[in-house]
Amino acid sequence: MKRNAGLTLSEILVVLLISGIIMSIAFAVFSSGWRVYGATRETALLSRNLRNIVERISEELRWAREVEFGDSLQGNDWIVITLENGTIKRFQASGQSRMNEQSLSDPSDIAVSNLSMTMRTVEDNRVMFDVSLTASSTKNGKISESVDTSIAAYNLRNISGSGSTIGYKK
Repeated sequence: MKRNAGLTLSEILVVLLISGIIMSIAFAVFSSGWRVYGATRETALLSRNLRNIVERISEELRWAREVEFGDSLQGNDWIVITLENGTIKRFQASGQSRMNEQSLSDPSDIAVSNLSMTMRTVEDNRVMFDVSLTASSTKNGKISESVDTSIAAYNLRNISGSGSTIGYKK
């Protein structure tokens, strides 16, 4: 007896079963890779934002000629950097009023949980600022990063202090 050309129903079912298994494995690998890519992208964005904030704070403090820690600054012309409600703020303080307020961090991207600044005197009476910043992503709260840096102050000598709110004059 001569066989007709074509596939039997059982052959088609075996091919469909094998194809389905291969497709489900490929989909699992792809979705896992996509999750890793998303988390990596969020971490890189958070890290870049924190580095930009620390760089901005560094530029501000590097040329300070007078510095006070705390939020009860006396007199006019103070520039204040502080952490308020998960956002780093910069503003000019004159008495109890604020002017030119800016957010150094974007609250839609990151939630800052810690800002600490320490001022210390090194061997030749130069002043160094140690700035530490910790934040998490607002899109994925499981992703958090910390950035630490040291800044040499050019116009300050032989003083120290620490806090999360700093006022300075240029």
